[in-house]
Amino acid sequence: MPENEDKNWIKTLVVNCVPAGVLAWSLSILTASYFGYAKAVDSAFISSLVTTVLASYGITRIEQNKRR
Repeated sequence: MPENEDKNWIKTLVVNCVPAGVLAWSLSILTASYFGYAKAVDSAFISSLVTTVLASYGITRIEQNKRR
């Protein structure tokens, strides 16, 4: 395996694992906040982290018209 492919493999691993780690951390902090284990947490900031990471994976919210 050439050295360039080895570096690309490491870069791909980091690019995929860092957002997943941020997502897991932010969801755990948000859950702890909701259950009362973490008192001084800015829930808006943590929620924005969750939204940003999910958007980076291509997961978005779709608005539905409820009028019939």
